[in-house]
Amino acid sequence: MTENLDQKFNELLEREREIIKKMNVALRANANPQIISQFDFMLQEVRIQQQELRIIQKSDNKDSDFDNYLSIG
Repeated sequence: MTENLDQKFNELLEREREIIKKMNVALRANANPQIISQFDFMLQEVRIQQQELRIIQKSDNKDSDFDNYLSIG
């Protein structure tokens, strides 16, 4: 499962690079502000997904540590 998460994270990084490149071209071309805001929105969505994947990766790695400290009863 970790390999799958790593692959998704790498895909999101690549998507982020593509959006940034396109956004820079649009900015240099004096694109409509609505287009720039759409690029910004997409960039924020990709970064949120990256954060969610990081949280999932951290929780997968720390589950065993958490179980060691948890004592019920």
